[in-house]
Amino acid sequence: MRYGHFDDQAFEYIIERPDTPTSWVNYLGTERYCAIISNNASGYAFYESPKSQRLLRFRFNSVPMDRPGRYVYLRDQADGEYWSISWQPVAKPLDQFKTVCAHGLGYTRFVTHYRGIEATARYLVPLDSPVEIWEVELKNTSSEPRHLDVFAYAEWCFWEIQQDAFNFQYILYTCRMGYDADIVDYSIRLWPFREPKGFFASTLPVESFDTDRDCFLGAYRHEGNPTAVEQGKCSGSIAVGGTPCAALHGTIRLAPGESRRFAYVVGVGDAKTAGQEYKRKYSDPRSVEHELARLADYWQERLAGYQVKTPDPTLDSMVNVWNQVQCHTTFNWSRSASFNEAGGRDGMGFRDSNQDTLGVVHCLPEPVKAKLVDLLKAQFADGSAMHGVQPLGFTQGPHNRQGEVFSDDHLWLLVSVAAYLKETLDFGFLDAVVPYADEGEASVYEHLKRALDFSWSKRGPHGLCLGLAADWNDCLNLKGDGETTFSTFLFLLGLNELLEIARRQSRRDDEAHYGGMKRELEGAIDAHVWDGRYFLRGFLTSGRKLGAASSDQSKIFLNAQTWAVIAGAASREKLVSAMDSVHEYLATEHGAVLNYPAYTEHDAEVGAITCFPKGLKENAGIFCHANTWAVVAEALLGRGDQAYALYRAFLPAAKNDTADHYSMEPYVYSQFIVGKEHPFHFGRARNSWLTGTATWGFVAVSQYILGVRASYDGLIIDPAIPSDWEGFEVTRVFRGATYRISVRNPARVSSGVRRLVVNDEPLDGHVVPVFPAGTTVRVQVELGR
Repeated sequence: MRYGHFDDQAFEYIIERPDTPTSWVNYLGTERYCAIISNNASGYAFYESPKSQRLLRFRFNSVPMDRPGRYVYLRDQADGEYWSISWQPVAKPLDQFKTVCAHGLGYTRFVTHYRGIEATARYLVPLDSPVEIWEVELKNTSSEPRHLDVFAYAEWCFWEIQQDAFNFQYILYTCRMGYDADIVDYSIRLWPFREPKGFFASTLPVESFDTDRDCFLGAYRHEGNPTAVEQGKCSGSIAVGGTPCAALHGTIRLAPGESRRFAYVVGVGDAKTAGQEYKRKYSDPRSVEHELARLADYWQERLAGYQVKTPDPTLDSMVNVWNQVQCHTTFNWSRSASFNEAGGRDGMGFRDSNQDTLGVVHCLPEPVKAKLVDLLKAQFADGSAMHGVQPLGFTQGPHNRQGEVFSDDHLWLLVSVAAYLKETLDFGFLDAVVPYADEGEASVYEHLKRALDFSWSKRGPHGLCLGLAADWNDCLNLKGDGETTFSTFLFLLGLNELLEIARRQSRRDDEAHYGGMKRELEGAIDAHVWDGRYFLRGFLTSGRKLGAASSDQSKIFLNAQTWAVIAGAASREKLVSAMDSVHEYLATEHGAVLNYPAYTEHDAEVGAITCFPKGLKENAGIFCHANTWAVVAEALLGRGDQAYALYRAFLPAAKNDTADHYSMEPYVYSQFIVGKEHPFHFGRARNSWLTGTATWGFVAVSQYILGVRASYDGLIIDPAIPSDWEGFEVTRVFRGATYRISVRNPARVSSGVRRLVVNDEPLDGHVVPVFPAGTTVRVQVELGR
């Protein structure tokens, strides 16, 4: 069953049925103010920090689902019947209540028809203001005059999410609400002392209000049947302590065919100053239109850097719009706030945010550079890194050495910094001096070397990287003398990246030193990691092999095979055999499971992975992030049919017609899909939006299937596509020039560049040289053997 469709011309996903299996959400805001809104207008908002500056509340995993939110109620004064512009929370019968939700770029729009009233609500966050706008337009489509009550409602959060969720004996006695001149004033004093402020303003004249949730809703009621809406009037409550809300009531008379627009503004700041200012500004509908136009320009600039036209419209919808939007969202908010992450983990995950840069560096090189500096500041002088960092208020010192060290965190710097250098050729960045998290400072280049040196110093009995607290898979126990092939392969890739930088900068001593490391590491991999048909996942402290044919339970792991290919860790014969094993044991119609068979018995030495039921999360679930690496691996091997089949298997847009089973948004990636060994829910997705799948999904399709990727010398063109494709087109902005790339596949092969023509000049190889910024470059590619 489908619930909506892609409108690529409008850059929207249109939800035609509101009764989606889960909340299908959109992110509004760009950098500081973030509003998350569902297809039924639920969600929350925060300013800079979802942990300590949460403005609007959301109840996670609640019954009823999807509450509370940004609700606008309409009440017909003729008979007292009321409804909400979004289907929820009032939930009128869908055979009578017609509604459409459009999630767009920085806005969400609802259009509803009920009882002769056409109601449109547009929600948006301006580019550079700490506010969100709810613009409402009501039109009387009946033949009779109408007199309507209009109620707007939101529930405040107590700013500190931990206090809001748990410490009721304290936090319920802190708010100080006020009201004046159509604006609700939200004020609270917190300890240690600070006094954040918020406001809720109406450009529709207010006739009654409430600031106490219990007064607006009524006892034993909920958002779907508020007492105030039923009665047609708020009570004028002022909450001093208690649970604060903002409810504003006004009235509208509409002649037949008449329409009227007005707006509500929620924001951070003092009601008497900021509140009045924004109320005045957005009383003029042209100001709202101006903000929407600015948002359109903002997103057009970011999306234009990579656009495609292929034989697969679902791929085009993802690559041209939604995959890139999701990449920007993860770049902005890491893993801190969604409908799954409640916001208690603030700031950036070190491994996560390094990877997040890969999906936006082609269009945001300067913001990526700034984020890399923030991440480098979270690296310790010994080369290891903090697992999580909050740049707001960050200070250097030994106090940052809290928690355990992970074996992969610091190594992602080699990947992210190298990607930035290939995109920009900004080698001067390597000389920039950045402080360490604990003490001292060094050049960016020295930071990279220390990351490698730390991993070199933390090797186990087989010469492989120790697992330390964990590698990418936090649920595997590789502590003590446990060794990880994932981090070992990532280490090898990092060595390759540094050696290329050293070679280009004529750093001969480093070439010799790290080249020796590489040879010794490759020897250890060759001696200990191959298991006959595929690669081991590691060794446990006891010496037991992890992910071996002889293992007691799980006998093969996905990441060990894919990262061997990505790092170039073995002969082509072994790499092909490893990926063939992926298809034999792990691949399914919904993606490749992370391991097989699933663990069914608890094994304390293996770790938390054995606590999950089979087919869920890390225990043989289809981890979409890890699936992207399988796509990259197959493309690197030149096996385009296999790469594309793996990509399509977990592609959200390909699930649009079976969304009732897939369950999550078909326009963004989810963290995982339930695996084949689960007894009931194979193919059901969970945990959307904030996942590394976003960046790596974009990297996999744009740089490896379509094969257009940055290098130090120019744009590499090396597609690995389905052999039945006739061709495709890519527009790629690279170092200021626009490359219009047309690929033909007359021989129906899956890889191999037979002919490359640039501006009508044939070139050898498959690298397009760099052209001056501002120019347009025509590139014709013919595939063949």
